[in-house]
Amino acid sequence: MQDIKNALIKKLSLFTPEYPVYDEAVEQGMKQPCFFVLLLESSQVRGVNRRYQRFNPFDVHYFPQCKSAALREECELVAEKLYSELEYLSGNSSIYRGTGMRHEIVDGVLHFFVGYNVHLIRDKAPEIKMQTMKQGGGIK
Repeated sequence: MQDIKNALIKKLSLFTPEYPVYDEAVEQGMKQPCFFVLLLESSQVRGVNRRYQRFNPFDVHYFPQCKSAALREECELVAEKLYSELEYLSGNSSIYRGTGMRHEIVDGVLHFFVGYNVHLIRDKAPEIKMQTMKQGGGIK
């Protein structure tokens, strides 16, 4: 999960190097325009045998610089670029594909929602091996 978040922050930093990217709540000193990455409620579903699927939904906030009538246009332009930029992320262990992308503008802030689903296979639990076997035979 942390690998996906780091890959998302890295991708946003490369996408707009002049804008800061925050991944935790910033109380003071937030420079606009900027991005804020928030991991929403994750979940996991068990599949067959040792297989699992983990769902990691993210909300990428974009705080625009302007506060005028061009605010909506700026947010729509950034959202259009994010659809293509955040489709694939390169992490340390894998390449992640974004799903369920959508966006909305609330109170002058762009909220871009994207999910990165991961398939996992758990390690097999160690089995108890048979120590010795005694075999006996007889005639009746």
